[in-house]
Amino acid sequence: MSKLILYARALPLVTKALSVAYLVLSLTAMLLRFGATTDADNGSDPSYIASQDPARFLILRPGFIVSYPWTILTTVFVETNFVLMVIGLALLVAIGGFLERQWGARSFALFVVVATTVPALTAALVSVALYAVRGSAHSGIIYATRVGGLAGLVSAFTVGLKQLMPEYSVKLFGGALSFRMNELPGVYTLLAPIMFTLLGDLGSVLLVNIGFLEAFVYLRFYRREGSLYGDRSEAFAFTTFFPELVQPLIARLSSALYGVAVACKLITSDEGYRQQNVDLEAGLGSSSSNELDTLAVPEDSDADRRKAIAAKALEMRLGNSGPPPTSSAAATADAK
Repeated sequence: MSKLILYARALPLVTKALSVAYLVLSLTAMLLRFGATTDADNGSDPSYIASQDPARFLILRPGFIVSYPWTILTTVFVETNFVLMVIGLALLVAIGGFLERQWGARSFALFVVVATTVPALTAALVSVALYAVRGSAHSGIIYATRVGGLAGLVSAFTVGLKQLMPEYSVKLFGGALSFRMNELPGVYTLLAPIMFTLLGDLGSVLLVNIGFLEAFVYLRFYRREGSLYGDRSEAFAFTTFFPELVQPLIARLSSALYGVAVACKLITSDEGYRQQNVDLEAGLGSSSSNELDTLAVPEDSDADRRKAIAAKALEMRLGNSGPPPTSSAAATADAK
């Protein structure tokens, strides 16, 4: 128990706050539902059944989004299945803490805000659209569907891990199961929807897929690091998330969507991104040569450096490596 307390105290600030919020809100929802009864029979209106849920003030249901708009913020931290809550808490602490240490508290907090609110709102709107298409006879789509839990955030976490260290290998159960971080988003977005479908959880199925897409778009084009936005390296291209067999098709589709986004000025073109690099280097002209060598690095080299540092940090946390090298040694190794 003492080791667990020490581990909890050592967690980064944002991860610690998110974990407490997740634990408190989930347990609150479980307690509210414990022993609750309803006089509705199986033939009752789904909207009435949903309105009798004691935890409706915390959980987002598309049909009640106007009545309880704050649930867009709270719902991701509510899990009413105790087993899934424990698993989610472990993933939040382990992966969230790692990403926060790599990105910093402010950048990680912004990532979490985007990776929770945007998928939740999008999933709710998709449910409303499905209801509009199928008609009032299918009102269960917006009232019985619960959009919440960490499914979308975990999906976003896998994208973040791939960006940081795509070639890092993880071995589980004594090496019986092994995979690279590069494969993690694909494995999760394949298996998690199957599990949630079997559990009858349409909301989580939507969150997994929307969370994956949203996290990629944000990290690829919008997340700020220094004076640049996003990660345009080839190792983080959208096609790398898919098997080689379908990559040509994915490349054509993503190129078409990229062209539309650039035309609508939603994102900066690759040419504009490269120009930002050039302008940054030009702005450093008055710096010393050592400062210039340190700061004005190509985007792929900079991305490789971040990935190497992240991989070393994870190895240290897992106890698979010795003491970390000095910063100068790490920079020399990365430059090679």
